[in-house]
Amino acid sequence: PSSDTSNIAVATTIESSSEAAEDTTAAPSAAGTSEEGLALGQQIANYACQFVGNPYVYGGSSLTNGTDCSGFVMSVYANFGVTLPHSSAADRSQGSAVEGGLANAQPGDIVCYSGHVAIYIGGGRIVHASTAATGIKISNADYRTPLAVRRIF
Repeated sequence: PSSDTSNIAVATTIESSSEAAEDTTAAPSAAGTSEEGLALGQQIANYACQFVGNPYVYGGSSLTNGTDCSGFVMSVYANFGVTLPHSSAADRSQGSAVEGGLANAQPGDIVCYSGHVAIYIGGGRIVHASTAATGIKISNADYRTPLAVRRIF
Protein backbone atom coordinates (compact mmCIF):
# COMPACT_ATOMS: atom_id res chain seq x y z
CA PRO A 1 0.00 0.00 0.00
CA SER A 2 1.07 3.51 -0.71
CA SER A 3 2.10 5.48 2.34
CA ASP A 4 1.80 8.81 0.54
CA THR A 5 -1.46 10.28 1.77
CA SER A 6 -0.51 13.91 1.29
CA ASN A 7 -3.19 14.43 -1.35
CA ILE A 8 -5.99 12.87 0.66
CA ALA A 9 -8.29 14.88 2.86
CA VAL A 10 -10.71 13.18 5.21
CA ALA A 11 -14.23 14.50 4.98
CA THR A 12 -15.92 14.27 8.36
CA THR A 13 -19.05 16.36 8.12
CA ILE A 14 -21.46 16.30 5.22
CA GLU A 15 -23.74 19.30 5.24
CA SER A 16 -27.17 19.47 3.63
CA SER A 17 -25.73 21.47 0.74
CA SER A 18 -23.56 18.44 -0.17
CA GLU A 19 -20.43 20.36 0.69
CA ALA A 20 -17.80 18.60 2.75
CA ALA A 21 -15.86 20.04 5.65
CA GLU A 22 -12.25 18.94 5.75
CA ASP A 23 -10.60 17.64 8.88
CA THR A 24 -6.90 17.94 8.19
CA THR A 25 -5.95 16.71 11.66
CA ALA A 26 -7.19 13.16 11.16
CA ALA A 27 -5.11 10.71 9.16
CA PRO A 28 -6.99 8.42 6.79
CA SER A 29 -7.54 4.95 8.16
CA ALA A 30 -5.29 2.45 6.40
CA ALA A 31 -7.88 -0.27 6.88
CA GLY A 32 -10.83 2.05 6.27
CA THR A 33 -13.10 -0.15 8.35
CA SER A 34 -14.09 2.34 11.02
CA GLU A 35 -17.78 3.15 11.32
CA GLU A 36 -17.01 6.67 10.08
CA GLY A 37 -15.15 5.27 7.06
CA LEU A 38 -17.98 2.89 6.23
CA ALA A 39 -20.56 5.65 6.56
CA LEU A 40 -18.52 8.02 4.38
CA GLY A 41 -18.03 5.32 1.76
CA GLN A 42 -21.78 4.75 1.60
CA GLN A 43 -22.36 8.51 1.27
CA ILE A 44 -19.87 8.63 -1.62
CA ALA A 45 -21.60 5.69 -3.33
CA ASN A 46 -25.04 7.26 -2.84
CA TYR A 47 -23.85 10.63 -4.16
CA ALA A 48 -22.24 9.01 -7.22
CA CYS A 49 -25.42 7.09 -8.09
CA GLN A 50 -27.47 10.25 -8.49
CA PHE A 51 -25.59 10.95 -11.75
CA VAL A 52 -26.61 7.69 -13.45
CA GLY A 53 -27.95 8.50 -16.92
CA ASN A 54 -25.75 11.57 -17.42
CA PRO A 55 -23.39 11.64 -20.42
CA TYR A 56 -19.89 10.28 -20.92
CA VAL A 57 -17.50 12.82 -22.48
CA TYR A 58 -13.85 11.90 -23.03
CA GLY A 59 -11.65 14.28 -21.03
CA GLY A 60 -14.67 15.71 -19.20
CA SER A 61 -15.20 16.13 -15.48
CA SER A 62 -18.73 17.57 -15.24
CA LEU A 63 -21.04 15.23 -13.36
CA THR A 64 -24.03 16.74 -15.15
CA ASN A 65 -22.77 17.80 -18.60
CA GLY A 66 -20.32 14.99 -19.27
CA THR A 67 -17.34 13.22 -17.76
CA ASP A 68 -15.01 10.35 -18.47
CA CYS A 69 -14.33 7.57 -15.99
CA SER A 70 -11.52 9.21 -14.03
CA GLY A 71 -13.20 12.61 -14.21
CA PHE A 72 -16.29 10.99 -12.67
CA VAL A 73 -14.33 9.47 -9.77
CA MET A 74 -12.33 12.69 -9.31
CA SER A 75 -15.44 14.89 -9.27
CA VAL A 76 -17.44 12.63 -6.93
CA TYR A 77 -14.58 12.53 -4.42
CA ALA A 78 -13.96 16.29 -4.78
CA ASN A 79 -17.47 16.82 -3.39
CA PHE A 80 -16.20 15.17 -0.19
CA GLY A 81 -13.00 17.24 0.01
CA VAL A 82 -10.71 14.58 -1.53
CA THR A 83 -8.34 15.44 -4.38
CA LEU A 84 -7.74 12.63 -6.88
CA PRO A 85 -5.97 12.72 -10.26
CA HIS A 86 -7.83 12.81 -13.58
CA SER A 87 -6.17 9.57 -14.63
CA SER A 88 -7.39 6.00 -14.27
CA ALA A 89 -3.79 4.73 -14.17
CA ALA A 90 -2.81 7.21 -11.44
CA ASP A 91 -5.91 6.26 -9.41
CA ARG A 92 -4.37 2.80 -8.93
CA SER A 93 -1.82 4.28 -6.51
CA GLN A 94 -4.24 6.38 -4.44
CA GLY A 95 -5.30 5.50 -0.90
CA SER A 96 -4.50 1.98 0.27
CA ALA A 97 -4.88 -1.42 -1.37
CA VAL A 98 -7.91 -3.49 -0.42
CA GLU A 99 -6.47 -6.94 0.22
CA GLY A 100 -8.60 -9.58 -1.45
CA GLY A 101 -9.90 -7.12 -4.07
CA LEU A 102 -13.61 -7.21 -4.88
CA ALA A 103 -14.26 -9.86 -2.22
CA ASN A 104 -13.45 -7.24 0.43
CA ALA A 105 -14.61 -4.11 -1.37
CA GLN A 106 -16.81 -1.64 0.50
CA PRO A 107 -19.06 1.10 -0.87
CA GLY A 108 -16.94 4.09 -1.88
CA ASP A 109 -13.86 2.05 -2.81
CA ILE A 110 -12.31 2.75 -6.19
CA VAL A 111 -12.20 -0.22 -8.57
CA CYS A 112 -9.39 0.07 -11.11
CA TYR A 113 -9.34 -1.75 -14.44
CA SER A 114 -6.97 -1.53 -17.39
CA GLY A 115 -7.71 1.95 -18.76
CA HIS A 116 -10.81 2.42 -16.59
CA VAL A 117 -11.87 3.28 -13.03
CA ALA A 118 -15.19 3.08 -11.14
CA ILE A 119 -16.73 3.49 -7.68
CA TYR A 120 -17.88 0.40 -5.80
CA ILE A 121 -21.47 0.79 -4.52
CA GLY A 122 -21.95 -2.57 -2.78
CA GLY A 123 -23.59 -5.82 -3.73
CA GLY A 124 -20.93 -6.59 -6.32
CA ARG A 125 -21.79 -3.48 -8.36
CA ILE A 126 -20.06 -0.30 -9.50
CA VAL A 127 -21.14 3.08 -10.81
CA HIS A 128 -19.00 4.49 -13.60
CA ALA A 129 -18.80 6.73 -16.63
CA SER A 130 -18.76 3.88 -19.11
CA THR A 131 -18.87 4.92 -22.79
CA ALA A 132 -20.28 7.66 -24.99
CA ALA A 133 -23.11 5.27 -25.90
CA THR A 134 -24.09 4.34 -22.33
CA GLY A 135 -22.95 7.30 -20.18
CA ILE A 136 -22.84 7.01 -16.40
CA LYS A 137 -24.32 3.68 -15.39
CA ILE A 138 -24.33 0.87 -12.84
CA SER A 139 -22.64 -2.41 -13.79
CA ASN A 140 -21.47 -5.61 -12.17
CA ALA A 141 -18.03 -4.95 -10.69
CA ASP A 142 -16.62 -8.08 -12.31
CA TYR A 143 -17.75 -7.17 -15.85
CA ARG A 144 -13.99 -6.86 -16.45
CA THR A 145 -11.11 -8.13 -14.35
CA PRO A 146 -10.08 -5.45 -11.84
CA LEU A 147 -6.39 -4.62 -11.52
CA ALA A 148 -6.82 -3.11 -8.05
CA VAL A 149 -9.35 -2.01 -5.45
CA ARG A 150 -8.29 1.09 -3.52
CA ARG A 151 -9.69 2.51 -0.27
CA ILE A 152 -9.44 6.29 -0.18
CA PHE A 153 -10.98 7.05 3.23
